[in-house]
Amino acid sequence: MDTESIVATILKHRPDLSKEDVLAMAREKMRSIGAGYLTEQGALFLVAADLGIRIDEELMGRMRMATASSSVYVALKDLYSGARDVSITARVMKIYPVKRYSRSDGTSSRLRRLVVYDNDKSINVNLWDDAADAVERLGIKAGDVIRISRAYVRSNLNGSLVINTGMKSSVESTSSAGYDSTSKGMNSTGTGMGTGVEIMGLEDIAMDVSDVASLDGDNLVITGILCSNPMISTYRNRDGEESKVMSMLLQGRASKVRVVIWDINYANLARMIPLNSRVLVAGVKVKRDGERVELHGDAGSIVKTLRHKGYTSSDDAYAGVDVVDEDYLGLMKLRILAINSVEDDEHGKKKDSSSATTTATMGSNSSSSSSSMSKYAIVMVDGEERGNEAKAMYLLDISSLKHGGEVRMREEMSIECIPSRILGYTIYLDEDSYIAVREDEGSEKGGRGRGAVYEHISKIADVEEERLYAIEAIVLTMPKVDEVRLRNGRIGRRAEVLVGDDTREARLIAWDRQVESIEALRIGERIRVYGVVAKRRAEMVVMRKDRINDNNYGSEGDEDEDGVANISNDSDNNNNSSSDVYELHVRQFTVIKHIG
Repeated sequence: MDTESIVATILKHRPDLSKEDVLAMAREKMRSIGAGYLTEQGALFLVAADLGIRIDEELMGRMRMATASSSVYVALKDLYSGARDVSITARVMKIYPVKRYSRSDGTSSRLRRLVVYDNDKSINVNLWDDAADAVERLGIKAGDVIRISRAYVRSNLNGSLVINTGMKSSVESTSSAGYDSTSKGMNSTGTGMGTGVEIMGLEDIAMDVSDVASLDGDNLVITGILCSNPMISTYRNRDGEESKVMSMLLQGRASKVRVVIWDINYANLARMIPLNSRVLVAGVKVKRDGERVELHGDAGSIVKTLRHKGYTSSDDAYAGVDVVDEDYLGLMKLRILAINSVEDDEHGKKKDSSSATTTATMGSNSSSSSSSMSKYAIVMVDGEERGNEAKAMYLLDISSLKHGGEVRMREEMSIECIPSRILGYTIYLDEDSYIAVREDEGSEKGGRGRGAVYEHISKIADVEEERLYAIEAIVLTMPKVDEVRLRNGRIGRRAEVLVGDDTREARLIAWDRQVESIEALRIGERIRVYGVVAKRRAEMVVMRKDRINDNNYGSEGDEDEDGVANISNDSDNNNNSSSDVYELHVRQFTVIKHIG
């Protein structure tokens, strides 16, 4: 129950008082009891008790009326700690995985957490035991309207309210409710629940990602255009368990904002999120580091996608949106151009094990060290499927690929597969993915051979930002390595070299573990680089070794998707001309080959 409702209830019983009188009494109650012990609502409960008004009994009567008559809608703002036999209708915002707990009597309990909302507020829901299975049993998805009956309300340690189900509780779902539409209260048979209240859909309450800078609070719903390749990495969570985190950059109407989803629940993540698609993220909160703003979500956060080719100049920024079938991924025919494996050495650092003749082996017979190895293949779409995407290149992540039999991959091999998901330019394969070597693979049968590789080389003048490319170029300058101070205060290494083809010059840039691949290059050498990411140049600052303690350096620049600052040369060491629009960034999966 919110402050306004409690004050209104008190004034109904004490018309001799004003709203200001009641609030002043509440402030005095908070002062006399002490800071940190009472919320304003809690103080109002005590004020009501002093005045002989039983707020809890009045609210309980209202709840009972709502349960007995479906014509009365109980808003989430009217809930209070201790309420029982509560029935609410709300729309689902977040869905968490089921967790299991052991009871003292040796039995186990199941818990599924949800976050639901109506037009006034959002609230956490704990679905216990049989109710925890309702999500799968009823096919509940983010954005669906559900009705929870005969539940009870408790407070968390932080004072926030939580709806809990008990043995007599029930959960109902609408028969079908798109996450982007409004819906009146309905039950699972399609007949009206009688609330007569429209609860706005997720997309209706979503705000542009540019607008979050001035906001606080949890459970925000935002939209933006995916403008960077989503990066998924492994980390140890606070329980010491291995988990996944995804980071992506979304473009809003006015700015870009990084979105980080911790403890990824793949059931909440769209299987296909193309670059330049419109993305909706539900259930995130604002994180600030100085002036820098990020949005952070967790295992309950939802990531949906609608394809969109960019913003328009009209007021309707999302005009002409085409729906993406985010749950369907069909058979893909791919040709492997290069393979790279990155594994931990004895110091816990990454070492590159790529080569022109690398053969990657994945399967149950792999060595034990492969469990700590990340495996990548740079691939192109093969055969007639290429169409207008003739220069499209993808990163094939095969780190999680496991099969009962051995699958051997080599460069120039042609394969077919059904991915587990495609995020940006990365195709993911896992133990559930179908993968097979094509019978027509190889130059003898396929008639493509090395010619296919040359077809896929891009000219530097044709690159576009945040896309993956293979280029062939001449090294034009000696590599230069600098030590730089990053935003987080860490000292890192950065290498760059100027390369060019017959269309344009560009800087090839590497960070930290990839610096050695640039250091080995020599002037006049011809190289072929597979898997570089084009990034637009920015005005940045280099910090030389002899200036490393100068606090005026290393404070500018943005961080790229690897979490390192983009820092470029100062004017006296600029190796490039103004025609150098893009930089070509080396990633851990990039393969550089020397051509004789």
